[in-house]
Amino acid sequence: MGTDLTVVNAARVSFGKKKEKFEEGDEKLIRYLAKHNHWSPFGHCTLQFHIKAPVFVARQLVKHQVGLVWNE
Repeated sequence: MGTDLTVVNAARVSFGKKKEKFEEGDEKLIRYLAKHNHWSPFGHCTLQFHIKAPVFVARQLVKHQVGLVWNE
């Protein structure tokens, strides 16, 4: 299972930033995400995979996903 830091890093993945230590500002980010119904970063606390694949394979992954969060 992930931690609050996992949620923070998932929220910032599109900026290419990753933190190693949880800070006070990160707590504010989590509150903001919950308050404004941004739930997808919370889904990263269970399992996450980084997959590089051709477009046709990626489309099949999206087509057959069950209970997953997808970030391109």
